[in-house]
Amino acid sequence: MKNWVKNVLVSLFIIAGLLCPSWTWAGPLSNPVRVAVVSFQEESVPERDYIRCRACGNILKSGPINGNPVPALTQILWDMLLGLGKGYDWISPGQVEGVYNTFLAKGFDKNTLLLMQSLGKQLKADFVLWGTLSEYQERIGTTYGVQKPASVAMDLHLLEVGKGLLVWKDQWAETQKSLSENLFEMDAFLKRKARWVTAEELSRLGIEVMLKKFPPAEALLKE
Repeated sequence: MKNWVKNVLVSLFIIAGLLCPSWTWAGPLSNPVRVAVVSFQEESVPERDYIRCRACGNILKSGPINGNPVPALTQILWDMLLGLGKGYDWISPGQVEGVYNTFLAKGFDKNTLLLMQSLGKQLKADFVLWGTLSEYQERIGTTYGVQKPASVAMDLHLLEVGKGLLVWKDQWAETQKSLSENLFEMDAFLKRKARWVTAEELSRLGIEVMLKKFPPAEALLKE
C-alpha cells in the first residue's frame, strides 16, 4: 500500500513538471552577479541641443553642466543600487576609479565599450555599469519662483564583460515645467509639493526611474 501511494505521488510530480517546465527554484543565488560601477561621465557639447552617445548610438539631449555634479550623482546611484536587493556583488565607484584612470591614460577612452570591457576584466567583474551626464542646469530662482527651471539629461549602460556587449541601457531627460505649461504632468507637480526642484533633486528622480527597469540578478545570470 505504501509503495502504491509513493508511486502515485512520484507520477504526479512528473506530470506537474511536464505541464509547468518553467518552474525553477527561487532560492538564493549561489554566485552573485559581480557588477563594477563607474562614476558618471560628463559628455556634453553646450552649443548643441543633442549629441550621439559614443557607447550605444542613442541621441541624447545636450546642454551646459553647471558646477561639479558627478560626485553627488554617483553617490545617489550607488545608494539606490544597494537597495535593489540580493543577488548582486557591487564593486564601488571608489574601488573602480584607480583602474579606470589607468585605462584612460592608455588611450582606451577612444572606444567606450572596449574601455569598459577591459575595466571589467581587470576587476574580474561580470558586468560594468556606468552613466553619462549630458546636461545639468541648475534652477535660477527659489523653491516657489524661478526665472529658469532645472534641466537634466543622463543615461545608464550595462555591459556584459565576457562578450563586450551592452545588455541593458536607458536614458532620461527633463526640464521641469509649471502646471500651467503642461497639465499632463500634474502627478509629478503634486509629488514635488508644487515647488521648483533643484537639479540634484531632478537627477535623483531620473536615476530612480531608470533603475526601476534595471534587470534582476536572475536575468543577468542567463546572459
